[in-house]
Amino acid sequence: MFCLETQRLILREFQEKDVHQLAPILANPKVMEFSPTGILSASQTQAKIVSFMISYKAFGFGKWAVILKESNQLIGYCGIAIEQIENVNEPEIGYRLNPEFWGKGLASEAALATIKYGFEQLKFPYILGIVERANTASIRVLGKLGMKHERRTIFHGVEMDIYRLNIAT
Repeated sequence: MFCLETQRLILREFQEKDVHQLAPILANPKVMEFSPTGILSASQTQAKIVSFMISYKAFGFGKWAVILKESNQLIGYCGIAIEQIENVNEPEIGYRLNPEFWGKGLASEAALATIKYGFEQLKFPYILGIVERANTASIRVLGKLGMKHERRTIFHGVEMDIYRLNIAT
């Protein structure tokens, strides 16, 4: 099974049993404030985990469970998905963490490992980040990754900013 390690985190493939730990996170209005879906029920979270598992089989990657090493606690997800943006399939990084763990650099730590994997193992020439302008915390994470604002777009019916990081050549 896939696994990435950072100093404080383990990123691994989701398993169906993870729904009990992920559901309360994705049901939190603070976590889902900028999500096009809004808060998710336990059954919607289960479906999301299944979609992540399908992505692993189809593409060899997807959104991964973020596990805090010191407690072995699932604290959210981070990974790359293929999203259709302006009718083009694009590699996009996404992450959501339990608010208890915000402001500690954990999203940046997980995202940096994910970006490195995307460039080195998956051979993406670039990776995008899609964010609402009001989501300043997520914009800070994208900045820490070295992403630069590229353009605005409509994504899932919402005006969003697209950030881009090209592989270093």
